[in-house]
Amino acid sequence: MNLYMESGYINQEKILSRPDCFIFEIGPRGTGKSYGILKYILDHDIPFLILRRTQTEADIVSTPVTNPFNSILSDHPEYQVNLKPVVKNLTGIYIQRGEEQDSIPSGYLAALSTFAGIRGVDMSRVQFIFYDEFIPEKHMRPIKDEYLALMNVYETVNRNRELQGLEPVKMVCAANSNNIANPIFIGLEIVDRIARMMNKGIEEYHDQDRELSVYMLMHSPISEQKADTALYKLTEGNDFQNMALRNIFDLDTRYLRSSNLKEYRPVVKIGELVIYQHKSRKEYYARCGQTGSCRLTFTTSDIDRRRFQKQCGYLYLRYLAGHVFFENSTAQVLFERLFI
Repeated sequence: MNLYMESGYINQEKILSRPDCFIFEIGPRGTGKSYGILKYILDHDIPFLILRRTQTEADIVSTPVTNPFNSILSDHPEYQVNLKPVVKNLTGIYIQRGEEQDSIPSGYLAALSTFAGIRGVDMSRVQFIFYDEFIPEKHMRPIKDEYLALMNVYETVNRNRELQGLEPVKMVCAANSNNIANPIFIGLEIVDRIARMMNKGIEEYHDQDRELSVYMLMHSPISEQKADTALYKLTEGNDFQNMALRNIFDLDTRYLRSSNLKEYRPVVKIGELVIYQHKSRKEYYARCGQTGSCRLTFTTSDIDRRRFQKQCGYLYLRYLAGHVFFENSTAQVLFERLFI
């Protein structure tokens, strides 16, 4: 499938027409991710829920001046959008086409951090969830059990419709490339898969069993054009340009080595990360993947993460002392996220 149209922007019509229930799009800024997804919703008249991470983010885009559809409305005056509060922390979005306006919301806008507190709203009409900017920037506070919170949103909206013979809700998540080890990828245990895609320059990954697709937009024609604009000339070669334009994640490369696993035994598994202890030295090695039985096994939930920190805090001290090594940068980032 051609990921890009002749204009250079992302071909959202082809991506979103796939049967996958869960789609992740990660790419440079200004390449048509959000615009294309919102236009797809409008063009196909799909009842929707737009999610942002925090209530502050949701509030910012819940006004007539700042609503996320504004960029589309300037190009397509046949649409009009009105926003009204439905209940606390939930905004109704009313789409008007020509002279007709829906009497009930065409969609909703809410924050992941407060969605669980929304009561008395029937989401059975919603067929499409768009989670915009799902990867937090470094300075943003984490949401408690962020991955589980997102899965609970999906469960609340989807309910038992599949048991009733109905199509499941499609959830599309889009973001810029701020952090490969973000809570959602960690929870899905696909961090290592994403890293391997990046290393090989592969832009698409499909898992039919999980109804999951990931798009890493590394060859955007728009990004190549933007490289010659003022901001990106100013930031040539630094972290901002790598994230915003080149879709390069912030990966640390210290303490990397290739080790013979026969010299180690697995002691801890948490999510997709396995930590090994050397059989004769006070040295540890971490990598992603499957292993045999471990003395300790944890999930990536906040509760298990705290248990891990309590029982395995010594590992971070060993790391600071230079005695923990990693198969690759992905393993190191996952390890650091457990403690920081």
